[in-house]
Amino acid sequence: MISRLTSRIGIFLLLFAACASSAYAQMPRERANQDGPVDEVFWAPSLILTSNVTNLDKNNLDFTIKHAFGIATNGADDLFGLDAAANIRFGLDYGITDRFSVGFGRSRFDKLYDFRTKVNVLRQTQDDRVPVELALMGNAGIMTLKNGFDFNDRLSYATSLMIARKFSDRMSLQIAPIFTHFNLVTIERDAEENIVREMHEHLAVAFGGQFGLTERMALIVEYIPVFSDRSDGTQDALSIGLDIETGGHVFQLFFTTSQGMTEQHVIARNVDQFFDGDFRFGFNVHRVFSF
Repeated sequence: MISRLTSRIGIFLLLFAACASSAYAQMPRERANQDGPVDEVFWAPSLILTSNVTNLDKNNLDFTIKHAFGIATNGADDLFGLDAAANIRFGLDYGITDRFSVGFGRSRFDKLYDFRTKVNVLRQTQDDRVPVELALMGNAGIMTLKNGFDFNDRLSYATSLMIARKFSDRMSLQIAPIFTHFNLVTIERDAEENIVREMHEHLAVAFGGQFGLTERMALIVEYIPVFSDRSDGTQDALSIGLDIETGGHVFQLFFTTSQGMTEQHVIARNVDQFFDGDFRFGFNVHRVFSF
């Protein structure tokens, strides 16, 4: 157990040190032309667990590592969740144009592969001729865990309309209606013989923001209430954390209720309630390569 924990912390520290050592030599931040699109609505392409309007430039590749541990409030016995089973996602996204990107990833839980696209329909301009940024995101997930399910039963989907505005160099806000669908849902009884019913579809609205604390650090918040009928026992996901920008890298350190790594799992599978103390530590690492 100790060796596993040491390994996880060691990997994270090595990644952080390696990235930070070369940070200021990569991708210097430049202010856009006054009549062009605003620069960096958000520092990373994801708010915390869900996508945001920030897209990759043409021929840029974003390598991401996402990690969410167990419940942090269980105490020192499992070292505040670090000993518990963690979900991990590795992903690659590539900018086909300055407005259109494609990507895929693989999550540990359910051995899930997901494929996604993002397109910016509107770009907020420096002179406010276009006051908001508007983007569409689509995601398809395929569960590959060996459990006897048919291929069609393994599929899940999410689509989102993201609307955001950068109000100042320190503050950006986003609202994003998200629709999710799972081909297969279950009806079962819990330990107290209550019926627990899952729903195929959920409609949620993600509210999020980034609030600059320093030139390289910002507070990030993401709250995703569900407005449709929902699966029994599920809760609205809430995450709070920090963005740490180091040139070509963005580290996101956060506390969250969800271990899901795709929009559909965050919205339809989260059963934990933040203010009941059911939150966990997680981190994302974004590393952008230019070609």
